Amino acid sequence: MKVKLSWGVIGTGAIAGDLALSLRKSTRCSIASVAGSSPEKARAFAAKWEVPDAASSIDDLLGDPAVEAVYVATPHPAHEAHALACIAAGKPVLVEKPFTMDAAAAARVLAAARARGVFVMEAFMYRCHPLTRALVARLGDGVLGRVLHVRADFGFRKAREPEGRLYNPALGGGAILDVGCYPASFARLVAGVAVGRPFADPVRVQATGLRGPTGVDEQASALLTFASGVTATISTAIHHALGRSAMIFGEEGHIVVSDPWAPESHRHGTKTSFTIHRDGRDPELVAFDTERDSYALQAELIADALPANEAPWPAMTWDDTLGNMKVLDAWAAALPVAS
Repeated sequence: MKVKLSWGVIGTGAIAGDLALSLRKSTRCSIASVAGSSPEKARAFAAKWEVPDAASSIDDLLGDPAVEAVYVATPHPAHEAHALACIAAGKPVLVEKPFTMDAAAAARVLAAARARGVFVMEAFMYRCHPLTRALVARLGDGVLGRVLHVRADFGFRKAREPEGRLYNPALGGGAILDVGCYPASFARLVAGVAVGRPFADPVRVQATGLRGPTGVDEQASALLTFASGVTATISTAIHHALGRSAMIFGEEGHIVVSDPWAPESHRHGTKTSFTIHRDGRDPELVAFDTERDSYALQAELIADALPANEAPWPAMTWDDTLGNMKVLDAWAAALPVAS
C-alpha cells in the first residue's frame, strides 16, 4: 500500500513554491504548514498555495503533530541549523541542495541524524526520477562497454544583483554551490556505476573559473579523475548560459541526456528522455512520461522510504552527500583567488 505523507516547509521562496505547485498533483503528499523568515511571509505563502497552516516560527512548525516530514528550502547558509532543528525534533527532513555550506557542516548534520535515528536526504530530485534509474541500469548492463568519460553542465545567465542570493557571499552565492553540485553528483554517480558501485569519489580535482565583482564564482569548470581511469569535465555558471546537459562516453558509443537535472523540458513538465548512440546501430531513444514532475516524485519516494533513515539508491545516501560536498569544497578551493 502506498504511504501518504504530510509535509512542513521551512522557507517561502521560489523552490518552496515549486514543491507546493508540484504537490497539487499528488494524491499521496501534501503540505500541512509553512514557516518563513517572518510570520507575514508564512501567511502569504500559505494563502497563495492553499496551505492549511502558517506557523509563527520554526519551533511552532516542528511541534505541529500534523507535520510528518519537513522540507528545508531556505538559503544555503541556513541549511545546517534548520536540518539540525528538524533532527532534534525527530522529524524526517529533506534538505535542499547544496546540503550545507561545506563538508564539515554536512558531517555534523549526518552525525546528528545517525545519533537520533532520523531520516535525512539531500534534495537532488533528478536522482529520484525514473530517467536516472533507467540510465544507471543501462550503464550497469554494459550498453556502452567500458565507461571512459563524462561531460556534464549546468549554467544559466542571471543579472548581477550584489545583494541577491546568487551573488552575495554571505548568502552562499556562487555557481559551484548553487548548481555545480548537480554535474559533480552526476559524474560521481556514473563513475561509480562504471565500477559496480553506487558512486565514486575523484582522486584528483583540477579547476578553473571566473570570479565576479562580488567575489563569488560566476563560472567554474573542473576535470575530475577517478581511480578507475574514468574522467569527467563538469562546468557551472550563474552569469553565463552554459546549458544543462550531460553526455557519457564509452568504448562502444555514447549517451546524450538533454536535461538530466529537472529532468523535464520545462520546470514542471513530465516528459523527458535520453538517447543511446552505439557504433553500427541506429540511435535508441529512451523516453519517459510521468504523471507527476520531479518534485512530487521525490516527495513520494521519501514517503515510501520511511521509516528507514536513508532513501534507496540512486537517491542521495548519506555517504554520497558527504562525498559530493567534499568535491565541491575541493573545486572551490582550486579556483583562482579573486583579484
